[in-house]
Amino acid sequence: MKAMRVQAFGLETPMRLDEVDAPKPAPGELLVRLNAAGVNPSDVATRSGKSHHSGHHTPPYVPGLEASGEVIGIGEGVAGFEVGQRVFGACAGGAYAEVVRLRAPAAAVVPENMTHEEAAGVTLGLRTAWNALVIKAKAGPGESVLVHGGAGGVGSAAVQLARRMGCRVFATVSSEEKAAFCRKLGAEETIDYRREDFAERCLALTGGRGVDVIIECAAFDNFDKDLDAICVDGRIVVMGAGLGKEQRAGFRVPAVMTKDARIFGVTGVNLARKMPEVVPRYLPMLRDGSFKVHLGAVFPLAEANAAHELMLSGKFLGKIVLTL
Repeated sequence: MKAMRVQAFGLETPMRLDEVDAPKPAPGELLVRLNAAGVNPSDVATRSGKSHHSGHHTPPYVPGLEASGEVIGIGEGVAGFEVGQRVFGACAGGAYAEVVRLRAPAAAVVPENMTHEEAAGVTLGLRTAWNALVIKAKAGPGESVLVHGGAGGVGSAAVQLARRMGCRVFATVSSEEKAAFCRKLGAEETIDYRREDFAERCLALTGGRGVDVIIECAAFDNFDKDLDAICVDGRIVVMGAGLGKEQRAGFRVPAVMTKDARIFGVTGVNLARKMPEVVPRYLPMLRDGSFKVHLGAVFPLAEANAAHELMLSGKFLGKIVLTL
């Protein structure tokens, strides 16, 4: 089969479409003929060699963490799926390939109202947003939530989910196009972080109190100022330092203490064991169409390098996906 492989760490080395052996499903996995694969910041960060995930890979390797396609094989111990079904979910690595393995507990049948391209962009964004807002922050109706990078894959999922939970939603953006996109998804206010101090805006929008929850995707740039933006007993959920950013962030310890701040870290690896209970809870949103996956760009698998370049540029809305 054909697969796009990372040949060496470092973004200056292009990925290459290679001929490789097709995988077999391990116990607990589905074997799927790919229709579409999601592209995520973690794919690019891991490929750079500078991510904490990079140490788990040895080039050449096939990147990609989420996919949608047709079941062609079922591993031992898997129930509830049939050959021929359209499914989507989290991969056991290697989504940029003609045949992929999905973890059955994190997989589901594609709703009839969704395309494979849309389904390929659901899993990582929605499960990360769910982990941040529902499991970690325990956000509730009437609370205010600031989503950094609201127009991205995780950000757009978090904006929609927080709004559905009855929260006031604010989103940081870098352009008017992204602001309009976030408002359409349900953001009450948008903040252009290139021209405005987001902490000052959050205080103004909440009458000086500060926001209850911050969904943080660029901690290197924002974390210290997040402490000014939250209220007393506020929660900050850290999902990343920022693509291409230093993996450390400084902050004022007294500010954490003064705000009685609660700081959470999230990663998909630790969420994996909770997916059997999480997936059934978010499926109704997909089936009734109340959660939308916006396809910012669709590339053929062979053009995965261009997809990564677009991811690095930040000049897209929603999700980037690869198709066969």
